Amino acid sequence: MDRKIQELSFLHEITQLASSTRDWDEMLRIVIDRTTDAMRTDVASLYLLEKREGILRLAATNGLDRRNIGRATLRVGEGITGWVANARVPLASRDVRKEPRFKWVRGADQPRFTAMLSVPLVVRDEVVGVMNVQTVEPRDFSKEEIDFLQTIANQVAGIIDNARLQREAERKLREVSALFEVSNVLTSTLDLDE
Repeated sequence: MDRKIQELSFLHEITQLASSTRDWDEMLRIVIDRTTDAMRTDVASLYLLEKREGILRLAATNGLDRRNIGRATLRVGEGITGWVANARVPLASRDVRKEPRFKWVRGADQPRFTAMLSVPLVVRDEVVGVMNVQTVEPRDFSKEEIDFLQTIANQVAGIIDNARLQREAERKLREVSALFEVSNVLTSTLDLDE
């Protein structure tokens, strides 16, 4: 029961954070840090899907090489992360060195991490990314831990979707405003001609 209360308070905190933080990168960083603590792991990472290219790009991490945020990529289907995006189900590995689906991501991955749990971020039946947690020591993730990380991922997926919708709405508003300005200029020019 104590674990459930911790999980609920964590999810509440994430929701509060999403509604109060304006800085996208800062929010992702805090989510990743809180996830690492909540899952009792050594590192958490978030890859977001770029659908047109079929690429998962590292968007946030607190233990892999941070200089590769925005640079490190995997194709959908490639490595554990890509496999999870493709299969849309979690994958836990006690030791990635013995996992045939694991693929070393140059510049991002670090050899000290052994165990890995990956879950898909799904919104409205579409994969938008993958969240990974890793530990230095080999570890068997329990069903409860897998379910908890999936719950976190679902929450984060919703936050990402809302942020994307908001950015899209802001872009459309800018376009409409620009069209309105052009329309005003044209109208005033027509008045002058008359």
